Amino acid sequence: MEQVLIEYVRKMDIKNFSNSTKKSYHGELKKYLKYCKEHDCENNCTTYEQYLAHLITIKKLSECSLKQSIGAVKFFLSTAWTFRMN
Repeated sequence: MEQVLIEYVRKMDIKNFSNSTKKSYHGELKKYLKYCKEHDCENNCTTYEQYLAHLITIKKLSECSLKQSIGAVKFFLSTAWTFRMN
């Protein structure tokens, strides 16, 4: 997982994301990947929909926090084909 996070930050650097965005997106992606591991899920859009439902119903996240998670994982999923998921 650590290599995926390093590659993720590198891709954000290439896209010139701000430091605060990189920090928050990194944290959100880490939570999502942890959820995938704990629930033995594949990393895909369906799993992310389940994760969002979990954030809304169980974690009761605010709209702002949800938008942050959506942005982080959306960027990851949109570039996931270039990540090595070991």
